[in-house]
Amino acid sequence: MAGEGTSAPEGFTKGADTYDEAVRHNIAGSERLVAALPDGAYRAVLDVGCGTGWTSAAMLRRHPVERIVGVDASEGMLERFAAKLHDEFPGVAVELRNEDVMRMDVPDGAFDAVLCAMAMHWFPDKTGAVARMARAVRPGGAMGVLTTGRGGELEWQEVLRRVGAPGAWTGWFDENQRDVDEIAADMRAAGLEPLDVWMERRRRHTDPDAFMARTRAVAGHMLGNPPGGFSDLDQRILRELHASSGPEGFAYDYCKLYAVARRPAA
Repeated sequence: MAGEGTSAPEGFTKGADTYDEAVRHNIAGSERLVAALPDGAYRAVLDVGCGTGWTSAAMLRRHPVERIVGVDASEGMLERFAAKLHDEFPGVAVELRNEDVMRMDVPDGAFDAVLCAMAMHWFPDKTGAVARMARAVRPGGAMGVLTTGRGGELEWQEVLRRVGAPGAWTGWFDENQRDVDEIAADMRAAGLEPLDVWMERRRRHTDPDAFMARTRAVAGHMLGNPPGGFSDLDQRILRELHASSGPEGFAYDYCKLYAVARRPAA
């Protein structure tokens, strides 16, 4: 299978330099997620699957955060995170941990807010990940999750089917997208009270080359691209994206799932 032998953390490390530009829509989504948190004194924040730090940056612009712990399995992403927050928010205490969500070494009940933006769909055990993150929320604190929503990207899935992409691609959507009821149930099972869970569905028209650049940034580990080059799968997908595009580019629907919950006060 193309991409076999390359892990998701390795893929994200390779794409770290171009990641922010490729996922600018996700950055805007993080800002909406942070804005949806309930009123509170968010001094200590845990950012899980923190990437290059744009969710933490959104939190810092809105709240008087004193300490942020960022957890990500990609070292390259953490390096970008460190540089970004040091330059823009030099007075904030930042601790970065190169760890997986299920094995992160953070204390229970220590954070006013736990955030996870556009990372949960890469976690193999999503219910377990919600439970692990919830443990870190103090009584009265909040958790916010942004992930891929069920039902979107049908046009993209059709492109992958037409090029004969491996099952790891075509089966990814059913396995990793989540719906409103699913994530709300996970939050309740983890001892949290869901406050606001909603889905955004947007129609996008994107230049096919730009869409492919985004794919390489967020799913490069699945393409099997060699250093400085492109795999046969990569190029077949790119050709089909161009063939499927109209005057306004490649048109597709994208669903984002937002979930905000609170741990009841003791």
